[in-house]
Amino acid sequence: MTKKSFFFNLIPLRLLQGTLLSFFFILSSCFILQKPTPVTKNLPLYNPGKTTLHPDFAVYHNSGQESMLFFRLLVSEVVFNQANPQVKNQSRLTLSYTLYSSLANGEIAAQDTQSFFIDRESVEDEIVASLRIPTEPGKTYLMEVVLQDAIRQSSYKDLILVDRFSEDPQQNYMLLNYPGNRVGFERYYYPGESFRIIKRDILADRIHVSVFPPRNVLPLPPYSVEEQPDLAPFPDSTFTATWSEQTLFRLGGEGIYVFHFDPEKARGLCLTQFGESYPQIRLPADMLPPLQYLTTREEYQALVDQPDIKKAVDDFWIGKGKTVANARDLIRVFYNRVTFANIYFASTKAGWTTDRGMIYIILGPPARVEKSETREIWTYETAESGQPYTVEFNLTDDYWIGYDYTLKRTENHRIPWNMAVDSWRKGKIFSL
Repeated sequence: MTKKSFFFNLIPLRLLQGTLLSFFFILSSCFILQKPTPVTKNLPLYNPGKTTLHPDFAVYHNSGQESMLFFRLLVSEVVFNQANPQVKNQSRLTLSYTLYSSLANGEIAAQDTQSFFIDRESVEDEIVASLRIPTEPGKTYLMEVVLQDAIRQSSYKDLILVDRFSEDPQQNYMLLNYPGNRVGFERYYYPGESFRIIKRDILADRIHVSVFPPRNVLPLPPYSVEEQPDLAPFPDSTFTATWSEQTLFRLGGEGIYVFHFDPEKARGLCLTQFGESYPQIRLPADMLPPLQYLTTREEYQALVDQPDIKKAVDDFWIGKGKTVANARDLIRVFYNRVTFANIYFASTKAGWTTDRGMIYIILGPPARVEKSETREIWTYETAESGQPYTVEFNLTDDYWIGYDYTLKRTENHRIPWNMAVDSWRKGKIFSL
């Protein structure tokens, strides 16, 4: 394997002592006892136009009997008014969860609802808050979460895997971004961004960082019967550094970074660096690689070989769209999908290079998503035939992050897939 040059920076920092909860605000909460109800598995996920709320969630196992669920929401998506006894410009959010030890059998381990009253003057661009969840080591849960803006009467629902079973799962770690000590919800960082690593019950004062090269292999077509080789990975390099909860870290060049305390195993907190513009598609160099889904190998290589990448990309889309106006529409929709794929499906690969990202870009957002402990099923409503078209993704092992979703490939996808690609190549946006 060719050696790559990566840099790794450590910045020691003395911070004021305080409890973790001092980083967040939870102005008030209330417990509501509810009768268990079945989970609605069909969810309007991965389609930003179907909801006014677009929260992020993160889980951190802060003790042997408890985890914390954090959520983040843009202030611009929340309604504030003064209809309250204090006559303050205030929002009212409720977060409900149902923790299933078995979704299939309807076995509920815990459930709760908490209310959050947020003063507009106390927040800037984001609302970040948390609640506690009783969990046990050695178990895996599926948690249904519902976040509601009580004033607007709009809500967002999702299902989140809570992993206390895997060997040193990602949820054993929490990231605090610096400056501000804000909870890190993404697991990808830009060059120069600083963060702290929080992990309970660690007495070590040294941490190992294994750096792996980027994973740039594209997924096989959805009808492929071949198996993509998944060779045992080896890091390009490994660093050993001083660690404490007050130490600031920064990632170096593009790649996969695994922070681990066992020198013999590169298993632990996995972070990635996908470039300075990720998840956005801003430069011609970013616009070129996704075209591999629409081109043959020979066509794509011809694009790569052109000295002016911007002209190559422009000529490709104008050639497909026939007119500049149509080409602009194709570009807008195609690269919006690439951007959302990067946001929704980033793992140890950039989101657009994952199985789910590939389907999302070419077919568009699904009408609904059915989630369970082990799979996602995307359903598309086909206007012409009136019959739903489904795509299944199964939960599989991932060396670095513990699990990811892999497309269930079948010959049945050949005709729909070829129709979709052919539509794009003829200058027509494909959407089911």
